[in-house]
Amino acid sequence: MTPPLFENTLRASRAYYLIGKDMQLGLGHAYMVVSPDDEIVKEFFTLVAARMYCASGRACMECRGCKTVLDDNNPDVFVLNERGEKIKVQEIRDMISSVSIKPLSGVKAYFVCRADLMTADAQNKLLKTLEEPPEGVTIFLGAANESGILDTVKSRCRKVYIDVFDRETVYNALKEMGCAPDEAAVAAACCEGQLGKARVIAFSPEYGERYSDALTLLERLKKSRDILAAETVPSLKSGESEFLKVLAVAVRDVISAKQGAPLFFGADTASRIEKIAQDFSLRALALTENAISRAQQKLAFSVNTAAVEDSLLFEILEVKHKWQS
Repeated sequence: MTPPLFENTLRASRAYYLIGKDMQLGLGHAYMVVSPDDEIVKEFFTLVAARMYCASGRACMECRGCKTVLDDNNPDVFVLNERGEKIKVQEIRDMISSVSIKPLSGVKAYFVCRADLMTADAQNKLLKTLEEPPEGVTIFLGAANESGILDTVKSRCRKVYIDVFDRETVYNALKEMGCAPDEAAVAAACCEGQLGKARVIAFSPEYGERYSDALTLLERLKKSRDILAAETVPSLKSGESEFLKVLAVAVRDVISAKQGAPLFFGADTASRIEKIAQDFSLRALALTENAISRAQQKLAFSVNTAAVEDSLLFEILEVKHKWQS
């Protein structure tokens, strides 16, 4: 199973607390674990499975029971659809045929990744097993989107939601993995609270470059003649849509600095953000954020890219001077 890279963060989540509480009282027969973060659902499944078979009952990750889970060597643990592909009826038939086989340990667990990609026929085929599985069997359905699960399936499962993690939690989790402060801060800001997405961003150099370019653009915009220089920012030319997302994050960080909130960056980047905050009023920053949002909408409708860029830069410069600190 997928090793839990964010083990400590997941252990502290409400979702893990709820599953742990049920383990103490006796696990139910079916759960639906909901999160748009596929990788974190897999890690969560690993942690739950380890706890189910751990000698100490706490997922120590060291005992024989935990090792059999981590090494995919536990005959009572079944993982379906790790690749997150469409699940057809035959795969569910195969799963159901194994459910009735008595578990060697007395407890059997099925973990279905991206269960929301099951066809309607496959979900209907699973209904009876979800409602009345053999004794000692628990089925966990992972879902990125609840709307992909039939109401009849939902009604037979206890729903557990994995947290959308706050920025500080994500930042600390990435730092724990060895990420540098700036990479962790950018990832935590851009990941929408998803740990799996944060890890990808943190180890993708282009995000750090885009963030630095976003600060460069804000630093350069002082007078009308500076617009030409701002237009040469590399990230603006190499991927306007993605750059605007990061620019919006940078502006929110400048707003945080303006309001005296802590910045999760190294000293050099934090200093750049604080200097930009001195050049903009809060009103100007709010209007800048709105301008970026409108520019993103225009790009989504394939409006002339160069015209959108020019309009955005002029608007940022205009509100900066009209609403001075």
